[in-house]
Amino acid sequence: MTPEEIWKEAAGGSQKAWTEVYRLFGGRLYQFFLKNTGRTSQAMDMAQEVFERIWRHRADFRTGRLQTWIFRIARNLLIDEWRRKGRSEVLVEEVPENVDPQSHVEATVIDRLEQDEAAKLIDATLTKLSDDDRLVIGLVYLGGLSFPELAEVMEIPLGTAKTRVRQARLRLESHMRDQMHGRSAGEAQ
Repeated sequence: MTPEEIWKEAAGGSQKAWTEVYRLFGGRLYQFFLKNTGRTSQAMDMAQEVFERIWRHRADFRTGRLQTWIFRIARNLLIDEWRRKGRSEVLVEEVPENVDPQSHVEATVIDRLEQDEAAKLIDATLTKLSDDDRLVIGLVYLGGLSFPELAEVMEIPLGTAKTRVRQARLRLESHMRDQMHGRSAGEAQ
């Protein structure tokens, strides 16, 4: 079944379908908010708020991709939060500790340490990006949106969406290089 077919059943009151919608999108929404707020409890609250909003407005979704609709709601909620509290109150400097649900138990300890170090580096550099850069990176890489879906959620042309993701990724990579070179120089002393 497609997510849209599952949603139709969930909107009709099926608890099993609703659980499946949560399974499909709950983790990605949480990660999206966690990377954009840096706070576990706030990320959980905001993900929950998205589910409350999609339930309250379930009749509004008729056509298109469910994922696009859900992440447009998530994007709007995040922007509202930034406006309400200001960026400085939403972001925190310390990198949150979170469990990677995609990791496999059979991964070696060395591989796991390298993955953790890379995740910490990415998390640390995400805070140095602008709100817009973090938003597009979160929607594409954490939310799993395609470029056409990103364009629809952001309400921008497809070419602009591709350019924003590319530029945001280049800035992220530049910050990561700076962080790594700074860390290497600091370690060498």
